[in-house]
Amino acid sequence: MPRNDAALGAAEAFQTATERLADTIPNGLHERGPGGALLAVTGSLIPVLNGIMSVADVPDAAEIESLCEKAEPYVQELPWSIRLRGEAGEAITSLAARRGLTTLTQQPFMLFTLDEDRDDWQSVLGSVTVRPLEAEEHETFATVLATAFGAPPFIISSLYTPLVLGQPFVRAYVAEVEGTPVGAGLAIVTERHVGLANIGTLPEYRRRGAARAVTEAILRDARAAGAETAYLHASDEALSLFKQVGFREQEAWTVFTA
Repeated sequence: MPRNDAALGAAEAFQTATERLADTIPNGLHERGPGGALLAVTGSLIPVLNGIMSVADVPDAAEIESLCEKAEPYVQELPWSIRLRGEAGEAITSLAARRGLTTLTQQPFMLFTLDEDRDDWQSVLGSVTVRPLEAEEHETFATVLATAFGAPPFIISSLYTPLVLGQPFVRAYVAEVEGTPVGAGLAIVTERHVGLANIGTLPEYRRRGAARAVTEAILRDARAAGAETAYLHASDEALSLFKQVGFREQEAWTVFTA
């Protein structure tokens, strides 16, 4: 992979954010390998929040295998993953397969530079308003996202508890139409970076600006707080939205899941 310093800096911020999240959760696990790869287990039912993450340009197969061995006692009953910024190669593909992680997907990694004022950012888009969520509103967050992504609410609430949503580096947002929650999203702030995740809208309110309003609120607040770069992994469905906001695809990550 050609060296991309901006992407590497954002990737390292993402790795740090995942580590801090695992550290926050009771019984969470995190450990670094000698080359910097991260083993993090949150206990979530979301595979990418349990497992191994390497942000090296060329991931070290021996390091990944060693961390997989350490992960095995903790992920036997959990969905988990191996996530790489670099290309997998035959050795890592083989060791993933031996552990049942045979599904390979590519995730676009996108960046946005927060170094300019944006006149087109608005706190209100049409009838949509956005506000930060309090930690005590965790059930609202879980309900909106679960409906948006077609998942049971407990998958969201099992991770995003009041303890997690109350952390200073975690910021949850809700989009509302006439007081009704219709969308939500999450920001993870680590020094000069902000990571965006779980931005979703209820099916009946899509294409009304809710997801964009949440995204822009996160970026605006992060810039005001001193962040310089925003990053995210985009799904195929959301790729065009983030491009419209101003994110640019930097590279594709490799993810192995069961």
